[in-house]
Amino acid sequence: MENWDTSDTNTNGDMFRNMIFADRSPVVNKNLQFLLIYDESNALLGGTNMVDLYWTGTLWHFKDISDFTREKAAVTQQMSNGICDAVYLGYDKFVVVEDSGAVQIIEIVQSVEKQSEFQFLERTCQHDDSILTVSGFSNKRNIVTGGMDYCLKVWDVEDLVATYSYSFAHTDIITSTDVKPMCSSEFISASLDGEALLWDIRRAKPAHCIFKKHDCHLTAVAWSTGLDHLIAVGAADGSIALIDVRQADNPLYESVESARSIHKLLFNPNPEKKDQLACCSDDTSVKVFDTYREMLPTFEDNSHNDFVRGLAWYKDDLYSCSWDGNVIKHVVFSSKDDSS
Repeated sequence: MENWDTSDTNTNGDMFRNMIFADRSPVVNKNLQFLLIYDESNALLGGTNMVDLYWTGTLWHFKDISDFTREKAAVTQQMSNGICDAVYLGYDKFVVVEDSGAVQIIEIVQSVEKQSEFQFLERTCQHDDSILTVSGFSNKRNIVTGGMDYCLKVWDVEDLVATYSYSFAHTDIITSTDVKPMCSSEFISASLDGEALLWDIRRAKPAHCIFKKHDCHLTAVAWSTGLDHLIAVGAADGSIALIDVRQADNPLYESVESARSIHKLLFNPNPEKKDQLACCSDDTSVKVFDTYREMLPTFEDNSHNDFVRGLAWYKDDLYSCSWDGNVIKHVVFSSKDDSS
């Protein structure tokens, strides 16, 4: 513990400003931001410290998803910046985006002692502000990023080069992106400007609006992995809209499902459960809706005691992480299971 000078607060400020990253004390209780599960023996957890003078991040790699106790992580890596989101490129490689505006490619390797560790391959900073969202195309070579600079970038991760850059893609902060399943050219974006845009990088005019909510921020988007024409959009008023991109003039369904702003939406990738849409908001709840039955609520859990930020499906189970520092596994049954 540092011996701070209590007689002159300006001296303490100088000590903080001049302290290098390696000298900073690690903060154990991170605000968890995202959770990715590749399979039962490969998962990533990311957090950002929001209660300290230094807004730094931490990455944890787990080889067993039955226990997300952070002391059980195979790799724990403190990052010099806050981390906002990540996406897998493969079993042993992933991309992390930072609040510094940087994109970083990291590989999981085995050390000489047969211990897992992170190898930092490439890093570049081409956004002018924090990156809030990253999504990966099915080819595992291209990703799309968006954030607080109103800019969208499509990257080739082989060389970590932005092959397409759409400055002022929206007129406000870009909150969420998602890619079309089994496609390497189409994606969806949402923004605080109230618009959800459908993008196709093959076209001369790559974007068109498929949903607009006047006087309300859009905060989350998700593309169904089972139905490539179905998109869910969440808004700051707690509403969720289901949109068929083939006829996007009017939403298939729209209703208020939360008293707080929607933060994240995630369809179940299991083809037999593709009707399930998971949701978390700016509160402690985790919800699942049946998109086949007019967003019928089929599951709700309020076990967290702070904002839920990350969601991940694995097989029939839903996992959530929160600013309370906990990861919770939820056993979710579909409405079809209930009716039987």
